[in-house]
Amino acid sequence: MTMPMKKRILNFTIIAAISALLFSCVIKQEIYFNKDFSGSYKYTYDFTEYASYMEGEEDSDSLMMKNEDFEEYLQVVVSELKKIEGINDVKYLNDADHGTVYFSYKFDDISALNKGLVYSSYMDQEPLEDPPYFVQKGKKLTFIRHATPLEEEEGAEATEEDDSMNDMFAWEFTIEFEGNVKKYDVQEDTTVTVSSNNKKFVENSNIFDVAEKETEWLFKTK
Repeated sequence: MTMPMKKRILNFTIIAAISALLFSCVIKQEIYFNKDFSGSYKYTYDFTEYASYMEGEEDSDSLMMKNEDFEEYLQVVVSELKKIEGINDVKYLNDADHGTVYFSYKFDDISALNKGLVYSSYMDQEPLEDPPYFVQKGKKLTFIRHATPLEEEEGAEATEEDDSMNDMFAWEFTIEFEGNVKKYDVQEDTTVTVSSNNKKFVENSNIFDVAEKETEWLFKTK
């Protein structure tokens, strides 16, 4: 996740403001760990609800994200991921016309995943300078995501419109384990839902609030 994305989507959000206030775009990251800490990763842009709402509306073409808006970005990211040792089965779907775009891959170990996470940013073809990452020590896994607060213009004040724009871009981040999790600490101040079997952890927020937050989660598997 990177802050220039807000500038990239600004024109789209202004154009679609009235309609999009009703329907948010959900940015999803899903990480699944096997018992040996290999696993799979998926990054999804889901604006199907908005696309469905806009279908048939007058001037809907000018208010929709299109396949061509994502194609260059996806090609660059997929190309770079395929160069990383330990990352395989790289796939992507570009169906922005109908509201779904994603890329996914499998990783052999934590080192490969961390290299892949360098490209886990919204609509930005450049590697992240300070990407989120995992640290593994035996059965202990730590997830670290440093805060990257948005730089505000000097003298600028937050408005209700800014808050509405933020809420339009929902964030869903999932970490799931094949093995049993013996202990975990996902910080009391985060909006995380833990499954009944303590294997799946889902953070729900908006992408800008998440970027403002320093995050360190700890998991210890059996």
